[in-house]
Amino acid sequence: MKYSIGDKIILLHSKEEGNIVDILDDNMVVVQVNGATFPVYMDQIDFPYFYWFTQKKQAPNFDQGSGYNKLTPGEEIKKEKLGGAIRMEKGVSLSMLPVFQTEGYDEIVTRLKFHLHNETNRDYQVHFQVFLNHKLHLEMKNVVLAFQSFYLTDLLFEQLNDSPKFEFNFSLKKPDKTMVASVNKTWKIKPKQLFEQLNDLQVKQEATINYLLFEHYPKRNEQENFDMEPVTPGPNFVPVPTKAQPAAASQQPKYELDLHIEKLVDDWEHLDNLSILAIQLNEFQHYLDLAIAHKQHAMIVIHGVGKGTLREEIHEILKKTFEVRYFVNQYHPSYGYGATEIFFEY
Repeated sequence: MKYSIGDKIILLHSKEEGNIVDILDDNMVVVQVNGATFPVYMDQIDFPYFYWFTQKKQAPNFDQGSGYNKLTPGEEIKKEKLGGAIRMEKGVSLSMLPVFQTEGYDEIVTRLKFHLHNETNRDYQVHFQVFLNHKLHLEMKNVVLAFQSFYLTDLLFEQLNDSPKFEFNFSLKKPDKTMVASVNKTWKIKPKQLFEQLNDLQVKQEATINYLLFEHYPKRNEQENFDMEPVTPGPNFVPVPTKAQPAAASQQPKYELDLHIEKLVDDWEHLDNLSILAIQLNEFQHYLDLAIAHKQHAMIVIHGVGKGTLREEIHEILKKTFEVRYFVNQYHPSYGYGATEIFFEY
């Protein structure tokens, strides 16, 4: 492999410099440039050292009287440009990156990676949910800063048969009385349209398919023609009453995750079994994603014994998670049979 995570690179078309933050396959990597993270093909980047070396240096100042080169103090320091570059606002969008795998002479899509891109000058609180077969599959809450992006989730290609639906709820991180309280958006995958877009993607040699969620955050009483279908949360929209904790703490991976409901929510006695299971699976998926994002080697999830419903659901998720090497649910001196130990491979 020519590149490794952490390598410095330069974009060939713009000469912008950045770092490699992830390697997707033999042809594509994820780079971070000027605070933005996005995928590129390897033939679109190069190491910056040759570019640095071949840069045309400024001709030295030759002193006619003395016959030698004279360097004016400070001349070797590049002058700072006055004023910063104005970034154009393009709205908030969802991007889908297909990951290809070669089988014989064909390239097939094995999974889809989703990112959220905020190309506006506002910071948003985002509540994100994924439904498969009309059941809650994944839920997360996060903040997306102005002109920043963050990773949402992966879907296996075969999960396109499960009628995937994404629901977003956006609100301003810094409340503004002139703006609406929140904006709801729903995005559904249309398989036929997606197959056409994937074919076009390969023909054009592009990396991602992008969908605009909204161009600008609406003001109160403003009628805006959104490209996406506004959605009012329905019966499948399950709010998660989590315990109060610092936002940064919830984004740190855990080696040991306890899913007993009393560890997750304060007021849980009124919840039915389905709601409790949804909360527990949400918490598990969240920390499973964090463990993988941080390249964690192993993880223990405490699910208890009970009727085994939670354990079975967790094991089904693990079987479909690409980065899981194997998992075991055997007797442990600390947890008995109420925990599963997970081992990852990257």
